[in-house]
Amino acid sequence: MARDSIALYIHFPFCLSICPYCDFDRQATGFDRIDVYLEAVERELRDCPRERVHSIFFGGGTPSLMQPAQLEGLLQAARERFDVEDDAEITVECNPGDADLAKLQAFRRAGANRLSFGVQSLDDAYLKVLGRRHSSEQARQAAQWAREDGFAFNLDFMFGLPGQSLQHWQHTLEQAVQLAPDHLSCYLLTLDEKVQMGRDVARGKLVLPQDDELAEMYTTTRQQLAAAGFEQYEISNWARPGQASRHNLTYWRDGEWLGVGAGAASAYAGKRWKNTPVLERYISSMKATGAAARVEDEAPDRLTRMLDTLTLGLRLREGLSLEAFRGRYGVELEACLGDTGTWLQGSGFVEFADGRLRIAEDHQLITNEILVRIEEQLGDYVRRETSTSQIAAR
Repeated sequence: MARDSIALYIHFPFCLSICPYCDFDRQATGFDRIDVYLEAVERELRDCPRERVHSIFFGGGTPSLMQPAQLEGLLQAARERFDVEDDAEITVECNPGDADLAKLQAFRRAGANRLSFGVQSLDDAYLKVLGRRHSSEQARQAAQWAREDGFAFNLDFMFGLPGQSLQHWQHTLEQAVQLAPDHLSCYLLTLDEKVQMGRDVARGKLVLPQDDELAEMYTTTRQQLAAAGFEQYEISNWARPGQASRHNLTYWRDGEWLGVGAGAASAYAGKRWKNTPVLERYISSMKATGAAARVEDEAPDRLTRMLDTLTLGLRLREGLSLEAFRGRYGVELEACLGDTGTWLQGSGFVEFADGRLRIAEDHQLITNEILVRIEEQLGDYVRRETSTSQIAAR
């Protein structure tokens, strides 16, 4: 997508309950402050830079807890400030247990055209382990309603759950495909020791599958979804042709976006920042100054920007454009990676083909390990580059 447009993210931090694996900015209290919070969000929207917008994503938290009129109010505020494209992708994250046909139809009338359901599993026993407040039947019903109302929709799933077998995951994928989604996100369960499930794993109360089992699950995911007509476009994401998420592609292609709301992050005009995730601090700062208090605010240096472009781009199956990298940073990527790039290519971990650098298909699951080697080499290159320029300036 062209730079003549950006993405917009709107954060709704409220949840009825906190899942034991979740480390996002969210809260299960303060529901009496929702109206005041949304007023603050609308004010932040009104003060955003004027831009053309190709996608709006309502994330959380649980945005489906909003009333349709509240969603409509936020979209109206966004349209008043931004030039929202006529075919903009407007997505609402939904908990399947919050969905009913009348509410989804009202979301549609308010302007949403895409839904993302956090299903995670179609096994009620695992839904209980994951602390989800919906049942497998509610997830199936939500998918049916979304399809009936003409939404494009995504289903989120997790694999590598405690005690999960390859056969169980294969059956989950079969059931997921039968729900006829436009998009599937299949994430490996990763746990921070600060969250409840992470602590339970550290104490041995829960046992996760071994690495070779996880690799089999991931290979099965690629094979089964390809056979079902889904195209993998990112490490954890598959879509029907033409249904890849425009919003998420903005992140992975290292584009620009503005985030509003408590805990929302932005990457815009060479800067990055994150609003305070503390609800009352966010509301009070918006009231007092018209600007959200921030917990992060930086202008990344050259090395950080180059690393981010690589880290994000190599998650995509299309890989990273060598021409785009050269145009953005004024250097050849092959030269930056030097002997490390040559070794990674010769060993079959990466491919330089069709003007792009990409992770080889069979090694997607170890992308992070590959990136560690790339980071070391790129850091050395930028330090040498800086040293050379300093000597030349003397």
